Amino acid sequence: MSIVHRPSDETLAAFAAGQLDEGLAVVVACHVEADQESRRRLRELEAVQGALLDTVEPVAMASGPTDAATAAPAEPSSATAPMSEAGMPQVLRPYGLGPWRPIGIRIAMRRVEVPGADARVFMLRAGPGIALPHHKHTGFEWTTILAGAYEHEYGRYTAGDFDEADAEHDHTPRVDPVEGCTCIVAMTGSVQLQGWLGRLLQPLVRF
Repeated sequence: MSIVHRPSDETLAAFAAGQLDEGLAVVVACHVEADQESRRRLRELEAVQGALLDTVEPVAMASGPTDAATAAPAEPSSATAPMSEAGMPQVLRPYGLGPWRPIGIRIAMRRVEVPGADARVFMLRAGPGIALPHHKHTGFEWTTILAGAYEHEYGRYTAGDFDEADAEHDHTPRVDPVEGCTCIVAMTGSVQLQGWLGRLLQPLVRF
């Protein structure tokens, strides 16, 4: 696993401070669990924030994805931590997973139940060589690759990579022709399919 794409400093700082919507935080936590470099950056941010908090009265905090992603024994000796045998990050254990449901030819989706989250969280599994429609978003689309790979206008994303897209991005993901791709996605707003085919398919988009 060679991780190239990581969350922005702003995103990781908000994650460390517990300021993200939990749906978005879960997808960041899946990346952090897999990537030693992001865990190192996260500890640095938490140290800075902890030093600032030393000057104020402490309050109790609930555990969340940040705790799960950085808790022992998730500190490996190698550069990256492997996903679980089934490709399922440990941080997902507290959350309910729906069944895989087909949403297109060789594309399936399962919902990840994150109570109280504004973002919709789901896992997506696409077969080798699938090209998703050209689209953009009205909100965030944050993705952590769990297995396989895809590429689009902003680069190639393999297992453990974090793809941080917002309303400024539009892209046409193309799934690896050999490995296919399984990923977890948190999305706010809506998907806006582009082109005549996209406009035709837009009424069918439900995720």
